[in-house]
Amino acid sequence: IWEVTQACDLACVHCRASAQPNRHPMELSTNEGRRLVDQIAALKVPVFVLTGGDPIKRPDLFELIGHARSAGVRVSLTPSATPLLTRNVVVRLKEAGLARLGVSMDGASVETHDVFRGMSGSFTRTLDAVQWANEIGLPMQINTTFSRRNIAEFDAIVALMESLRIALWSVFFLVPTGRGKLNDLLNAAEFEQAFEKIYS
Repeated sequence: IWEVTQACDLACVHCRASAQPNRHPMELSTNEGRRLVDQIAALKVPVFVLTGGDPIKRPDLFELIGHARSAGVRVSLTPSATPLLTRNVVVRLKEAGLARLGVSMDGASVETHDVFRGMSGSFTRTLDAVQWANEIGLPMQINTTFSRRNIAEFDAIVALMESLRIALWSVFFLVPTGRGKLNDLLNAAEFEQAFEKIYS
């Protein structure tokens, strides 16, 4: 997993990267990124994930994906559900050689998800991205991070996942680092209950 940028227009309450709107001057350059991809190719890893921040904030994103594909690296991407994520971008990502697109869904309702992500419209745009990817045959993954802010919607989130055409639902639990707060961490009993539901 390569955090290609710290830049992101969301203000997620749990962001481990403490993302901000602008790119950091210490990000790898395009040439450095290409060399990193070559090193990843030599490792023969099963999947290489580009994340952030929001990778779409990097103007060389499509070039990096294309280079990875040429080097034989299977690339997945986890962009942020902002106005930068459009149908055209999803199509271009597939054309560049993206193997899987992953988006976050942290609530079964607009209210819960958009508050979690710090931007109105994020819930709808996430569902749009799933539809766009389905239309062009790009495999979709949905990532959910559970905390005190959304655990009450667990069953409703599961029902939403079952209604969508996705390759994988990946479940995470809040790690209180970056903007993640210790007060939002589940207690031991809540973790056990969540694991039991996931298993069933």
